[in-house]
Formats: sequence, structure tokens, C-alpha cells
Amino acid sequence: MSGYERRRRTIVHFSTNRMVLHLRAWNLNEMGYHVLITESGFEAIKLASRDRVDAVVLDLNRNHDEVALVATEIKRCRPQVPTIMLVEGTAPPHPAHELADALVPKRDDVEMLAATLDSLFATGGREPAKSQPRYRRLPG
Repeated sequence: MSGYERRRRTIVHFSTNRMVLHLRAWNLNEMGYHVLITESGFEAIKLASRDRVDAVVLDLNRNHDEVALVATEIKRCRPQVPTIMLVEGTAPPHPAHELADALVPKRDDVEMLAATLDSLFATGGREPAKSQPRYRRLPG
């Protein structure tokens, strides 16, 4: 997907880690996405409910329950909007994982997140023939 095509995509990104949130958003903006950032779960829901939002990225940090509530409400309001959760690669599965269309390990770079976004946009939000989301990996 070209930078021009990505620029038309608006992403809501929720994280309580301000520094990581701003850095990741800056990188996604540089790759052509328009990123709306928030450290508030309520604000994430409000932003995601807008018509012009194409995807949501949720940082599944220490507060798994808050992120699960945010993801649940976003899926209730906008079930067609792809949701990606950034997860710790070593953490055990959490019920919140089932709310995501894709999981991306936090240790992966932003290019992996962009590749996952591109893939979800190309497939209409869900990966075909998968009952549960999985970690997505680039070949190599």
C-alpha cells in the first residue's frame, strides 16, 4: 500500500504509555497514516465511534481489563472497524485477545504494525479462515 493510500486511513491509537504512544504515532504518520492518539479509554471509544475511523490500535498493557472494556465497546459501536491489540510476546493468552482482529507483539517494529493494518484493510477487517486472531509475522 502506498503512502498516499495509507494517508486516507485514519487510525485511533490508545495507550497509557505516553512516550511509546507518541513515538509509535509519529512513525505511523511518517508512513502515511493519519493517527489520532489518546491515553483515555473513554476518548478512544469516542474517537473510534466516528464515521471516518478506519482502524483501532489498542496497547494491551498492564491494565488488561480496561483495554478489554474499551475493545468491547468499540466492537459494539463499530463491529466493522478492524481492531489490533499490541501484546507482550511472552504474556499468556488473555480473554481480551479474542476481541481483536489481529495481535501484534509489542517488540515488533512499527513496520510490522503497518503491514498488519494493510493486511486487514485488504481483507475487509478479518483474516480469512481464522477462528481466533494470531500473531502476524512478516516472512524473513
